[in-house]
Amino acid sequence: MQNALANVISVVHIAAAIALLNGLFTTFGQSKITVQAIESIARQPEAADSIRSAMFVGLAMAETSGIYGLLIAIIMLYANPLVDILVNLIK
Repeated sequence: MQNALANVISVVHIAAAIALLNGLFTTFGQSKITVQAIESIARQPEAADSIRSAMFVGLAMAETSGIYGLLIAIIMLYANPLVDILVNLIK
């Protein structure tokens, strides 16, 4: 039973690391949004206000993806119900 708990905890740590990789991809997405907005403003300076507004909305949406990944990792590490169930079974 101890071995099962160790296996679950190791898999939870791997899953949390994968969820945190979302932050890396979020960074790439945000940089792409910013680059495209700068290129668009350079092509059409008269539309800078609307492009900038759309860019900030896109950046906010991309950032929430990274925050959700962090939230999922924290839940898996500190509030995982499967680990609690296995600890209660071992007792």
